[in-house]
This record gives sequence, C-alpha cells and structure tokens, in this order.
Amino acid sequence: MRIGLLDPGLLNRSGHHLEWDLRVVDELASLGHSVEVFANKRADRKVIESFSDRAKLWPLFEAFPYGDPGAIDPVAGELCFFLDAAAALAEDLRLIGEFDLWFWPSLFAPQLYACSIVAPTARISGCIHIEPTFQAVNGRTWWRYAFLMAERANLSANIGVVVPLLKEDYSRLTASRPIELFPVAHNGAPSSIRKTALTRIGFFGHQRREKGAALLSELVPRLLRDGFDVVLHDSGDLIRAENAAGLTVLGYVPCLADEIAKCDVVVVPYDPPAYRSRGSGIVWDAIASGVPVIAPSDTAPSRLVDETGAGRTIGDRSVDAICRAIIDVRQNYQQVSMAAFEASLRWQTTHGVKRFVAAMLRNTTFPTPA
Repeated sequence: MRIGLLDPGLLNRSGHHLEWDLRVVDELASLGHSVEVFANKRADRKVIESFSDRAKLWPLFEAFPYGDPGAIDPVAGELCFFLDAAAALAEDLRLIGEFDLWFWPSLFAPQLYACSIVAPTARISGCIHIEPTFQAVNGRTWWRYAFLMAERANLSANIGVVVPLLKEDYSRLTASRPIELFPVAHNGAPSSIRKTALTRIGFFGHQRREKGAALLSELVPRLLRDGFDVVLHDSGDLIRAENAAGLTVLGYVPCLADEIAKCDVVVVPYDPPAYRSRGSGIVWDAIASGVPVIAPSDTAPSRLVDETGAGRTIGDRSVDAICRAIIDVRQNYQQVSMAAFEASLRWQTTHGVKRFVAAMLRNTTFPTPA
C-alpha cells in the first residue's frame, strides 16, 4: 500500500512528533508499505536527516498546528486560526499526489476539516493526542464542525485516541462516528529483572511551563544535596544547567526509552489542568520499561499510574510534595519496583508501535449516519 504520512507539526526534534513519526515509518516499512513523509515547510535540517535512510521527506505544510489564536485577533482569533489553517492545509494536500492512505499520527481539527475540503480518494487514519479545547476555548465547536464536514464529505476514515478520557471527550462530538481507542506506540526498554534500589531520578521531555519546568531550578539542587543522582533531559535543547556532581544533562537523544530505563524513578511534575486528559510519552516509556513514576493527581498520567500500580501520585505539585513522594518510594522501593516491573510485563501484551500501527490501519470506513 502507498501511504502518505502527514504531519504539519513535524518541525524540529522537540516534543513527540519526530519520535512517533520515525516509529510509524519504520513499522510501516517493515510491513512492506511504501511511505512518504510530508512535514512542515520549515522542518529543520536535523529532522530531514532523521529520515534520510528511511523515507522520502517533503517539507510541505505552511500551517503549523500550534499557536496563539488570540494573537491573530482578540475576538475572532480562534475562528481565523481554524479556517486559515484548514484552507492552507487543503491547498497543500492537493499537491501531494495519489496515495492509498493518508496517515496522520497527530491529528488536529483544521487537518480533519482540510481533508473534508479536499475529499480525497485516499482513506484517512488519524490519532488525536490533545483535548478538544487545546489552545481554543471554543475548540469543541471546531472539532464538532470538522466531524460534521467529514460526514458530509463521506470521508473513509479511522479516527482514534490513546487516552481513554479523550475517547469520552471526542465521542460526545462525533455523533454517529466512532472514536477508536488505539494502543500506545511506545515499546519502552523493558528489562527481564526488576530494579532494586532508588538512586537515580529522571526528568524527561520538552521542558516547558506546563511540564513543571519552573520547579526544576529548586528541585534538582535539593535532590542532589540529598545524595540522589539526577538526569535532566530536554528535547528542545533549552536547558542550560551548571555542571554538578551527580547531575547528567541530556539534550535530544535518539532513543529516549533507553535513558529512561537507566533511572530508578521518573518524576513528571505536570500542570494538572493541562494534562487532565493528555497522555505523556515519558510516562508511557517509563511504565513500559518498568520504571516507577511520580505524577500529580487528577491527570491522565496519574490515572495510568494508579491503574497499573507503577508508582505514586501526589495531590500537591510543590517541591516539598515531590520530595516527600520520592522518599516514600525509596522507603518502599521493593514493593513499588515490583509493581512497576509487573506493569511493564502487562504493557508488552497490549501496547507498542506494532499494535498502534495495526489499529491505525484497521476500520478505515465510517458507518453511514442514520
């Protein structure tokens, strides 16, 4: 099958876009499919080089899915952001040629609406990672409209999520159209033996405000003083930390799961409102690798930690609360690490990139609306 992997968010190496796209391309190629990648028009050299021995990459899309609608207009900014992006995307989609499938690893509302405008003969499969109101107070309206237009255009499509709460959110917006719950495309780096002691603590991801980056300047030195080794990673290469005994600073790494697996606990001090229904690749890789996680309560990551038993959740996202949770995990590490190890064994039976791609390739036709 000839597949076009479409990702206007593929711009640089920060965030999840490059990681997911590389995994998907490798898996599709292993299944014998022909794949071409269409990235943002401003994709940097490092992104392009990442695909040099994998698939042809075309820097194409003008519209970037992230931005501040209020900067466009204080009243109509959201509407302009949605319509302008969809129009630009549709114009670009008309240039990509014939494919059997348009594969969207990270689908946004303007992208779905753009597909409706173009009404391709290609089937469409897309995975949604963000809540409907991401960047837009009226986001439910834009998603609802995109789904309605998809119905009118009679798109052959398979739309899903990897977080159960997002399935609930989007099922309320799609009317007769089903929202699939896909497996998570993270294999982790699982071990055949469980961890035995807590000495190394990891902070991973694209460090920014909603991920709790502001806490790190106080939290990391405190943990170092308490005798822990600390790994501080930032895929956006923005962290500039002074050298200190016990501190490892990482920028972009090609296999993040391997670095996570070297830790004895991973802390994700995420902002609860931002992560109420949003998943975390860091948490997925940690659980898949048998590494305990500490996450703030009332978030999608904390619900997963509670369900799997693979760590601790905290109600207060303060430095003191995080440190108390770390001490608790250290004092009960045999129990906590065993639960995390068992969770990693279960993970391998239900998740991973093979299962994710297989699910994305299934069920690509919506039922006829009643």
